Amino acid sequence: MKYLTYTLFFLALLGCSNDDDAPVTIPDVNVSGLDGKWNLVAVTGGFLGVDHIFEPGTIVWDFDETSKTIDVVNNNTDTTLEDGLSTGTYNYSIQTIEGNQELIVNEISIGNVKVINNRFTIDEQFRDGFLFSFQR
Repeated sequence: MKYLTYTLFFLALLGCSNDDDAPVTIPDVNVSGLDGKWNLVAVTGGFLGVDHIFEPGTIVWDFDETSKTIDVVNNNTDTTLEDGLSTGTYNYSIQTIEGNQELIVNEISIGNVKVINNRFTIDEQFRDGFLFSFQR
């Protein structure tokens, strides 16, 4: 009887699957309200504690949620100021990673994203980065 019990136990262990090695798929998140033009109005934080204010229209990010692209027009001429992305078109997605919605631009995470009414932030302060504040 003991032999039969050990055999059944051993067979049960062999029959268990280990799906810890299965690839993890991170789903895309649709952030309602991100579509359209956003003006970068402030950049704060960083290791040195910067505080830059930009006039609306100086740096504009135009999100297209259908094509998942951002068209950036960056007219900032002061190269000493942190101002995010350069002028160009970028692919983006928003993914939930460890409970945070992160903005992924050209497959690089640039920070946690929050959209509240007519305000939008990208927060990378968790890694001594900046807080980018946008408004419509």
